[in-house]
Amino acid sequence: MICFTILAHENERVLTEQIKNIRHYLPNAKIVLYNGGTNRDFGSCQGIPICPYSRPLQYGKLGRFLYDVMYWLEETNMEYDYLVNLDSDVLFIKHGFESLIEEVMEGYDCMGAHMQIQRSAHDNPHFYPGVTLWNEWHLWQPFFQTNYFVRYFNPSQVYRRSIVRKIVDETDFNQLEQLLAATNTFAMEEMLYATLAMKYGGKCREYPWDYEESLQYVRTVKPISYDEMKAAKLESHYYWVHPVKGETFTFMSMLSKQLDHKQKSGQ
Repeated sequence: MICFTILAHENERVLTEQIKNIRHYLPNAKIVLYNGGTNRDFGSCQGIPICPYSRPLQYGKLGRFLYDVMYWLEETNMEYDYLVNLDSDVLFIKHGFESLIEEVMEGYDCMGAHMQIQRSAHDNPHFYPGVTLWNEWHLWQPFFQTNYFVRYFNPSQVYRRSIVRKIVDETDFNQLEQLLAATNTFAMEEMLYATLAMKYGGKCREYPWDYEESLQYVRTVKPISYDEMKAAKLESHYYWVHPVKGETFTFMSMLSKQLDHKQKSGQ
């Protein structure tokens, strides 16, 4: 069973549509919310559990979000097999994501998009979050106790529950709190958990995608178009796209379902 954790804070209508979208394509999945904003009532009418350790977060500094959720899920002993984090602009586009996870996670503990393993600042000098982490490596290396870091694109990182337990049980939370409070590393959420997973013996992999091709469907800034979403539905191993922003989310979700209906009816 998958447990999705959504990080959101801004638009409750979009949150409503995202929950509907997940339940349409993954009806057996659990969904929890991390409220990353200042409105403490945000999401309270959605009928899903809200992480009690939620707090306001800033863009580029979302590092603590997943740890708070992991700790809470272990504290409450929530049942799940895989934890998957979602941004508020991840749109599912077809059924089968759970079957994909079961298939490709055989023998692996975590998975993410656009994976990198960097062992020096020269490995990818154009990757800005990595540059900022190397600038602070003297602070983070004693915490990681590795000579590398692992990077996943933030949305839809997948962690097997057994590795979540290790991260929660073996991480020095006080040290992590101090580091997160002081760090100037950008997008630490892309590097923190995958590195910890590998440090604790986890086997990490990428989504089964070609990197260049995947940028048509999974990227950082430019919103996904209808044509791109339609093309992704026809590609194997693409079950979600990113980013689908704001009020466009409702429209794209509706169009995805219409395409499903046309496909079933042979139109």
